[in-house]
Amino acid sequence: MRPTLILAILLTFGAAQSTLAAEPSIPQIVRDTLFKDAKDALSVANEAQANLLAPTSYGAAAEDYRKAESILADGGDIERIQRNLASATELFRKAAEDSKVAQTTFEDVLKTRQEAEAAKARDFAAEQWQEAEQTFGEGAIRLERGRLESAQRAGEEAKTLYKAAELTAIKANYLATTRSLLQNADDIRAKRYAPESFNRAKALLEEAEVELNENRYDTDRPRNLAQLAEHNARHAIYVATLENQIRKDETNLEQILLQWEASISELADQLDIPVYFDNGEKDAIDALKTRIQTLQADLDFLEQGAADRDAQIAALNLEVGGQSASLQRMNQIVDKQRRQRERIATVEALFSPEQAIVLRQGESVILRMIGLNFATGRSQITSEQYPLLNAVQRAILQFPEASVVIEGHTDSFGSDDLNLRLSQARAEAVLQYLLANAPLSPANLTALGYGESRPAANNETPEGRKRNRRIDIVIYPVW
Repeated sequence: MRPTLILAILLTFGAAQSTLAAEPSIPQIVRDTLFKDAKDALSVANEAQANLLAPTSYGAAAEDYRKAESILADGGDIERIQRNLASATELFRKAAEDSKVAQTTFEDVLKTRQEAEAAKARDFAAEQWQEAEQTFGEGAIRLERGRLESAQRAGEEAKTLYKAAELTAIKANYLATTRSLLQNADDIRAKRYAPESFNRAKALLEEAEVELNENRYDTDRPRNLAQLAEHNARHAIYVATLENQIRKDETNLEQILLQWEASISELADQLDIPVYFDNGEKDAIDALKTRIQTLQADLDFLEQGAADRDAQIAALNLEVGGQSASLQRMNQIVDKQRRQRERIATVEALFSPEQAIVLRQGESVILRMIGLNFATGRSQITSEQYPLLNAVQRAILQFPEASVVIEGHTDSFGSDDLNLRLSQARAEAVLQYLLANAPLSPANLTALGYGESRPAANNETPEGRKRNRRIDIVIYPVW
């Protein structure tokens, strides 16, 4: 029986069974069976971004796939469908494999492309984005053909184009929005009623534009400045709107304060604490901060308690299992936990909340040095930092034979390479001070700079960036 006749019979049979809604039709069963391998290969290729990184193979595979669909829709020869699907499957798999090579070759380009896309360059710099995409596509095709050096040159050109598109998008997306907001603020006399926010927005906007023009390859800082400018412009509008409402007798200062206090009270209710505003908001805010700190301490205690219980359960399981050393093992675990708690408590007592936070991460102890701040772009230890570093030395000495890693971290402002070098220099400066002023073994201490790659907080706020410019002392004790 000819394949076309078989397919016709199956299609006819499937139509006859269409009333059985609970069961899939025969044509769908045929399609699912025929297309399974090709669909699976397509899914893998899409996950590998093969349409971007291996466009030649991916495009040919997609064409064969479409041909197979068209032939099936027309009731054509199954053997032709199978040939096209076999070709599509092979090409999709090749595209996925080629994409792995391309991801390594174009690693920097892909990162730059992602940053441009995050800045909405596709929308706000459409022509530049398309030019960058076309150039990148040419580089990917050259790589598929084995022309590595030519592909790398095209990749570098695409990287430059993506950066330019990102710059244009940031100006259009952030700066243009802020300019429009400032014009709206000016229209409602915000310059008079909210001069501090209005003038700060203007200054930040000007600074952002200067940064974008002078340092186009580090967009983190100008983007943040533009966002701050937008926030200040919106705040100026908010304040000016309230002022206008007061002048029109639509509201008054007491009503505004009562609304704000109601919001704070609502938050306090969630934390189950009473707050009052006898002398303004300060006492209420202090009460909220104290409650949050208490909850955080309780959470840390519970997490440590859970870890202790897990260890005790493991020891008890040994005993139940009839292991002869179970009781001794349990005693060892309990003793170890006691030593851990005692040493952690001793270390915590060495630092004030403004100096450092003591964290647990598995068996390791982390000293997050909040109070150890460096001047911008500098790595020198100053005399003001000696007392804090001396406390660090005493903390490390609580853990004999421990391995210690001094980690340097920065915020996202500045180039990646500069931040990496700066974080390494700061970590090494701390290392040298510790070795010079305490009986510590150089073999047990290591300095590592991570640059901006491991943020502990949001880089979009001044407070977050300050927290990210840090030294972490990671102690790996021998308990």
